[in-house]
Amino acid sequence: MQEIELRTGAWYHDRSIQLTFPDSWDVVTYWPDTPPPLTDEEIAEQIRRPIGQPTLSELARGKKRPVIVVDDLARPTPVFRILPFLLKEFEAAGIQPHDIRILVATGTHGHQDATALASKIGQPAYARCQVIVHSDLRGAKLIGTTSFGTPVYVNGELCKADLIVGIGGVYPQHTTGFGGGGKLMLGVSGRKTIRTLHFRHKGVGGSYNIDNDFRKDVTEIARMAGLNTIYTVHINDRMEVVQLLAGDHYTYYPQAAEFSKKRYTAPLPEDADVVIVNSYPSDVSYTFVRKAMKPIRCAPRSAMKVVIGSMHEGLGHHGLFQQGLSDRIREYRELYNRISVMSPGVIMQKLIKNMFFRNHRQTQSHASVSVAPQVEPLWVYRPAGAGVAMQDLEGVRIVQSWDAVLKGIQARFALKSSVKVRIYPCGSLQCLDAPLGQDQASGD
Repeated sequence: MQEIELRTGAWYHDRSIQLTFPDSWDVVTYWPDTPPPLTDEEIAEQIRRPIGQPTLSELARGKKRPVIVVDDLARPTPVFRILPFLLKEFEAAGIQPHDIRILVATGTHGHQDATALASKIGQPAYARCQVIVHSDLRGAKLIGTTSFGTPVYVNGELCKADLIVGIGGVYPQHTTGFGGGGKLMLGVSGRKTIRTLHFRHKGVGGSYNIDNDFRKDVTEIARMAGLNTIYTVHINDRMEVVQLLAGDHYTYYPQAAEFSKKRYTAPLPEDADVVIVNSYPSDVSYTFVRKAMKPIRCAPRSAMKVVIGSMHEGLGHHGLFQQGLSDRIREYRELYNRISVMSPGVIMQKLIKNMFFRNHRQTQSHASVSVAPQVEPLWVYRPAGAGVAMQDLEGVRIVQSWDAVLKGIQARFALKSSVKVRIYPCGSLQCLDAPLGQDQASGD
């Protein structure tokens, strides 16, 4: 038997799992081309040599109320690897850990498990610093409006801070090409700002183009809020830091995005019988497992599709793109969100246009109505030992053993002597050049 080792359970019982396949099968795993993990000394050296700025110890000198913005459990950034070095810089400037606020950028993601959060931040810093979990529904302060017309509501702690720095990562993102950089601000913004950003701007679909209005708008927000220093990491398929860029993210962000495009590129599964995507290290919930599904969306229609994820938080939560809803409710929610960011004039134009097309639309006879063919369910392998129970989802088959998946593949392709299997070991990090519009994910 062929054996492939993968990781699962980011932030919750992180561990290895084994996938086995018959020797006669054509199994290819698309590993990212990442450099070796950075040592402590290499991380410290990068922090001592920030791009386009003085060192953090110099920036922090004389400050009284610094804030460190970190991304939340939905992101795989190993904050615990970077934060100890920043605390040393602050201490060199005379600032003790108990005077530092760590603001967790949850966006609309809601509750954060305290134990998992301590694992992400690192237990020493979690215990010594003031950890604040952002709420997009309470306490946000209006600080202005961007040139795109986006009202900017941010966490009140940022308004009281005299120094703001961030720790984040660069991961493929359908709205801005890649996350990270100024987009970290979205996680500490109010609901009105987040909704406006998502529903006023078009996503970039299957491309990784960072020259887009969503990115420009959120970068403006970062400048307005004073988030000018970010420590940006790239990780490998085991969530180890392989690159760190420090300092002025407005200067280095294109370089960070280019690194992702080059190092995490993977081919499309064009001729596959089976496409397997491991959603680690973004497998905390089904809501964010979907970030890894680009290979699934780009797979041949006839292929069997399998996603792996521990999903300790079950279905998960997203205030704008909640999973598990009926199609009609989801459509109504999206319509409400889109209308809420439109001006009265635009709403009137769309109403008139819709009425015109409705009156001129040809009526289709009952006999000509076609029925879409049945589509094979998406297999979701949720390794045993996961947390919150999962509800049934339409078109999804959830199993807890690899043996069940393997038997499903063998039954589906019983007449084939060799099955073509294509594996993406860290789908949420990998970049596939799908045609624009072919890849349309939701969630953030």
